[in-house]
Amino acid sequence: MRSIRAWVTGSLASIQGAPLRKGSTVDDDAAKRICGQAKSPASGAVSMNGLFDSPVGALLARPWLDPVGLYGLRRWYLPLSRLWAAANLAGLDVARFRDEIGIALPGFWSESRLQRLLARHGRAQARANEVRNAWEAALFDPAAGSDPERLDRERRSAATVHLASRAFFYPLLFPIRPPLARWRIDAPERVERELGHELENPSTLYVAPIALESVSISRSFVKDGLREYWLRAPTPAARLRQRPGSEILYARVVEPVGGTIDTLIFGNGLCVESELMSMERGPGPQLAATGWRVIEPVSPYHGLRAMPGFYGGEPFFAASPTSSLDLIAGQAIESALLVAWARARFEGKVALAGISMSSFVAQLAASHCHLWPSEARPDAAMLISHSGRVEDVTFGGALAAMLGLDRALVEAGWTRESLARLSRMIDPADAPALPPSRIVSALGETDRWVPYRDGLALAHRWGLPEDNQFRYRFGHLGMPVQLTRDSSPFVRLRQVMNGG
Repeated sequence: MRSIRAWVTGSLASIQGAPLRKGSTVDDDAAKRICGQAKSPASGAVSMNGLFDSPVGALLARPWLDPVGLYGLRRWYLPLSRLWAAANLAGLDVARFRDEIGIALPGFWSESRLQRLLARHGRAQARANEVRNAWEAALFDPAAGSDPERLDRERRSAATVHLASRAFFYPLLFPIRPPLARWRIDAPERVERELGHELENPSTLYVAPIALESVSISRSFVKDGLREYWLRAPTPAARLRQRPGSEILYARVVEPVGGTIDTLIFGNGLCVESELMSMERGPGPQLAATGWRVIEPVSPYHGLRAMPGFYGGEPFFAASPTSSLDLIAGQAIESALLVAWARARFEGKVALAGISMSSFVAQLAASHCHLWPSEARPDAAMLISHSGRVEDVTFGGALAAMLGLDRALVEAGWTRESLARLSRMIDPADAPALPPSRIVSALGETDRWVPYRDGLALAHRWGLPEDNQFRYRFGHLGMPVQLTRDSSPFVRLRQVMNGG
């Protein structure tokens, strides 16, 4: 199955730095080449697709990939992302850039050198912002005469070049790397004051108005037999409305031109921003080609919803624990709105799937959808690389340990016990509101990023049928590779959604 290979390309790209030799710099054309933009926007995706389909691709779905991925994140991608985000916030203000990066640079980095570096990055940033604004203004204007396909292609191209400008900052990694995150951990007493009512009655966190009239539909375009358009709405999640950049819900819809019955809402993982990347065929088109109507929500703090001063996904852990709570609970409520919208507009069933970070969203929807109107409840759910309790992921997951999240929380005054009390608000229920027969689980047995044992325990506690459980002998990063090679979980999801 080739259904989500382009999603995998974007996912793995998030941990694959393009390091340069020490002391080197990158110009604008080089940034384009890093992302395959110089001549062929699809060239990187094509080569990655072939790799995953080949026998060599099977080697990637192995336990060794997770430690290699952690090393790449720690050494290259996250430090470069932190420098990049600081530059996004500082603009041409060298003094502010120095303050934001959290390290003292060697004397070699004079005012004029940094000014030139920030100016080079700023051109890519300004272009991405300009094209994104033009895309949004024209796409959601029925009277606009511009070609929506061209607008989207230009937006992705400019955004990809901006993402690639991380490479400009490679020389600044020496001799000391910056912190991996811009830490803004909540004080426990403040969280207690703000969430006292919800802590006593967590179900109130998932009750929100489902207003279908709030959803705007963009103009569409057709390519390769698929229709593509966007949805936009004020988020129905009250706490997300207080997070700058995440006040608006965005979701891309991709569907076969000839029509289809089944709709799949598919959520992404942490730091994955596929809607900003130029690729031959992203996850939506790949899945739509197999007969699904695919709705791809943009997660809060990511991509089109990024928070100022942070790289995509960073606030999820850097502003913990309420940032994690707000994303998971908020995106679950947004999923209810998308389910209700799809059910009102189309015939057929609606499934909700999430991988890694978004698997927590799908778990919460499966746990609390009884609180929503019947039309907002998914017919089935798929949990991919999921776990159980958020507290166990925070204090027992390899990714959280690499980030230093557990240490940052302890230094801010949190204990495992106090965090456990808070995490119960976004932990899966003891029993799902959806019938267990309509929940599919896919797990990697050597996953230590989102610990496998907890995901397996949840599948057993919820009583998922054996036919709905898929287990593979690899870790976290192997899962998206495997899903390009094995369609069984998606086939089973469709069967259980339609009563099979």
